[in-house]
Amino acid sequence: MTEEPLAGVRRFFSEHPMAGETVLAAVSGGPDSVCLLHVLCTLREELGIGLHVAHLDHRLRGEASDADAEYVRTLGKKLGVPTTVGTQDAAAYRKEHKLSPEEAAREIRYRFLAEAARDVGAGVIAAGHTADDRAETVLMNLIRGTGTRGLRGLRPVSRRTFGRDTVTIIRPLLEVSREATEAYCKEHNLKPRLDASNLSLAPTRNRVRHALIPELKKYNPGIIAALLRTARLAADDIDYLDAATAKLRPGLMVPGGGHAICDRAALAALPAAQRRAVLRAAILEVRGSLKDIEAGHVEDLVDALDKPAGTVIGLPDGLWFSIEYDRCLVARDTAALCPLPVLK
Repeated sequence: MTEEPLAGVRRFFSEHPMAGETVLAAVSGGPDSVCLLHVLCTLREELGIGLHVAHLDHRLRGEASDADAEYVRTLGKKLGVPTTVGTQDAAAYRKEHKLSPEEAAREIRYRFLAEAARDVGAGVIAAGHTADDRAETVLMNLIRGTGTRGLRGLRPVSRRTFGRDTVTIIRPLLEVSREATEAYCKEHNLKPRLDASNLSLAPTRNRVRHALIPELKKYNPGIIAALLRTARLAADDIDYLDAATAKLRPGLMVPGGGHAICDRAALAALPAAQRRAVLRAAILEVRGSLKDIEAGHVEDLVDALDKPAGTVIGLPDGLWFSIEYDRCLVARDTAALCPLPVLK
């Protein structure tokens, strides 16, 4: 069951106290982020937090984008919150990096937010994701086949690295429905901006939102609640697994410069769930991120434990996994996969 915005944000900060922290509120101008900003302003003295607003103009919608930026500036001024507005060309970034429109917009937005947080001394970035966003993400991850971890959907608190900035992202509205944020905006006469591109069925998330979920509601009217329950259960199980696996790591995995070495026999003797967790930890140790590492990649590594020495598997972002007689390695440099010295 979802909460009202004020109650949801209060509960979030009671579970994650941040008194004395400056929170950078990412505000697009839509109902969810506008609702979050207004609630944070209402509760900031109670929560003991400082506030700063950040908005990025992606230059994707012409005059509508300009109007969004001006709306956020005006709202920040009205609420007495300092505001940073940036402008970046998402279309050019997409072309240069060969990304989808959604990926390009997301990457430049979070890089901008990370830089803005550093500039204003904010320790966390608050995003306006709701319970509906979390349910949609669970479905999208299920379709992509990301495995049990993907069933958690969006997390209340997460950490991400962008260039030289590692930031904490909080989602205080994750137990609040989109309907509730819209009602809150109406009640407080906030009149948020409406992005017409959110109605397009081209992006996968929009198809899930406007086509798949309405169809699923014909089978189960409570599908959103069911997906959120699944997300919470999956998150609890994975948190427990990760904590248990962390205790095993010292005897299983040795990190090094650009590689991680695992004891092959000890790894193979673990239950399958822990083998997967250790291998993910090895990838994270070397790469610093699990972005684009799907459940299928991890399963390939688990299967490789039974293969002969010399087996090598390629992973995204130039990583390699190698099987030796008594150990296995995750490395960026292929030279690290060879136990013999380099010939000169």
